[in-house]
This record gives sequence, structure tokens and C-alpha cells, in this order.
Amino acid sequence: MIDFRYHVVSLVSVFIALAVGIVLGAGPLNEGISVGITDQVNQLTSEKNQLRTERDQALQASDAKDDWATAVGPALVARQLSGRAVAVIELPGADGSQADATVTQLQAAGATVPARVTLQDKWFDPQQAAFRNQLAAQLLPELTDAPAAGAATETQLAAELARALVTNEAVTGAEADPTAAAIVAAMTDAGLLSVDGTLGQRGTLAVLVGGAPDGDATDQEKKATAAGWLALAAQLDQRSAGAVLAGSAEAADGGPVAAVRGSSDVSDDVSTVDGLDSVIGQIDVVLALRQQLAGAAGQYGTASGATAVSPPLPAAVP
Repeated sequence: MIDFRYHVVSLVSVFIALAVGIVLGAGPLNEGISVGITDQVNQLTSEKNQLRTERDQALQASDAKDDWATAVGPALVARQLSGRAVAVIELPGADGSQADATVTQLQAAGATVPARVTLQDKWFDPQQAAFRNQLAAQLLPELTDAPAAGAATETQLAAELARALVTNEAVTGAEADPTAAAIVAAMTDAGLLSVDGTLGQRGTLAVLVGGAPDGDATDQEKKATAAGWLALAAQLDQRSAGAVLAGSAEAADGGPVAAVRGSSDVSDDVSTVDGLDSVIGQIDVVLALRQQLAGAAGQYGTASGATAVSPPLPAAVP
């Protein structure tokens, strides 16, 4: 049996261990741990301050670029689109303030924007495919140059909308023709789009304004939406003197700008601009439209797929 002496020795050992732990914790070990933690905190604080400094510098540089663009913008865009009417179409998710700023630049370039059209989610929703197919078939007789037989519904609808908003012919009157009015009225009644303003003359150029992609969309919805973006861009370009699709940097990351840049069939003809949330991006839209009038296209900005920051500057307009 374990005797009383064993219990005493065990208890003494426990108390000695506790005493040693307390002494070490309050002395050498505590100092090492404390110094280590202090060093880590100081390092993290230094890194945070460095990141804050870099962020502030980046913001200052961005503000300086916008200030520069604001100062020289009027001279860059002046008279570049004189006498042109531009149709502006906003895709679901587009930032209205970016569209507003772009319209301001278009007007500063001498263009008119008769009305703005905003497409609704229903235009792209896979669950509404049968409804859109029925409407597209109903409106198809309005086109004298309809898409080839068997064309997808999104192509038919895009061609019908393009017929209502743009033209390759010289615009001589301010009133929309009956066909254009009928198409827009039918699409508005169907809940596919809304019109801000009174749709008058058709444009000879088109600007599509896109936004960030829907991160919650299913694969089926993403596929249907991308097909709709491409059809719109292609048909607006084919039925006008040129089209530009523009949006924020997010639009170039899985959004409509990325879709066009990823399709050589469309990007060969349709220009894209990212960075529409900056003055430089808005000016690039004007310059890209001017380049479209010359029969060329390009992908502009700083996001993935861009081939240059800005379009080449056109010759001075006398």
C-alpha cells in the first residue's frame, strides 16, 4: 500500500512545480513571450500604415487622372460626334450615374441622345424564354431584313430592338417611324424594357452600358444572359454606323464587357470600354464611337482583355 510518506512527497512535488512555473512565467519566459507578441504587433501596425499610405497615394493618383481628364476632356471630345444621334441602352445592373456621365460626354461631343432605353431582367430570364420567343415571332414581320431563318430568339429580339433604335441611313427627321414606335411599344408593354424620354429620331450610333454580373445567377442564367449581351451588341453594330459596349471594371470580369471581348466574332466589330466609373472611361466611349465611324474597333481600358488604355486620338476637327 502507498504510505503517508508517498502522499507528502507527491504534494511537495506538485507545489514545487507550481512555484517553478510561477517564477518562470513571471520572469524569463514571460519576457520572451511578451517581446514576441510586441514585435508582431509592431510589425502588423507598420504594415497597416504602409498599406494605408499606398492606398492614399493610389487614390491621389486616381483623383489626379480624373482632374486631368476633366480639364482636357472638352478639348478631346469637342465636335467629334457633331450631328450624330446616339442610342443609349442600359443593361440590367448598369450604374445609372455612369450612364448619366456618359451621356454628358456624348452631348459635349456634339451628339444628341433622343432617349435612353433600359432593358429589364425579363429580357434575359431563361424562365421567360417561351414568352420572348412568342413576342419575337410576333414582331418579326416588322423587319424587312430579318435574321436568317432559324436564328435564336435573342438574335431576333436584338434585331427588332436595333431596328427601332438605330439606322445605317442618314437621319433626316426627328420623329420615330411607325415601325420603330410599334416595336418599342410592344416591348414596353411586355415588360422587357422601359424608355426614359420620348423616343424620337433613331440613332446612327449605339452605346450599351453594362454592369457587374449577377454573382447569384445559375449556370443556365449566365449562359442565357451572355448570349443576350452578344446578340444585342452584334445587332446594334450591324444596323448602325457602330456600337460600343461600356461598363465598370466589374463588367470586364464575367460581365458584358468580358463576354464581347471573349467572342472574336463580335469583338472584331464592336468596341468595348471598361472603367466607365472614371472620366477617362467616359471620354474613351466618345473616342471609340469616333473610331467606329472610321470603320475600326478596339477594346479599351485597364481590365482583362483590353488591348489599349484609350483609342487613338482622332485628327483635330476644324
